[in-house]
Amino acid sequence: MKINKEELERLAALPDEELWGFIVSLGRSHGFELPEGVPPHAELERLRGAVRGDRINYRDALKVLNGYRKGEKR
Repeated sequence: MKINKEELERLAALPDEELWGFIVSLGRSHGFELPEGVPPHAELERLRGAVRGDRINYRDALKVLNGYRKGEKR
């Protein structure tokens, strides 16, 4: 899946529930299971921050997702 900067901005602008639904669906399509419940707004803001800017910071985005998947609290 190739996502351009405009698509990332569109996704980042989605409400929390819609953004998380997209993330869960995308993860499932690649064999990952994420909790259905929407993470706290602050966690989703961390994800949004990881994909905004000039370069996507996959490492930070994966840290957030893995922590949430494992039930870690921030």
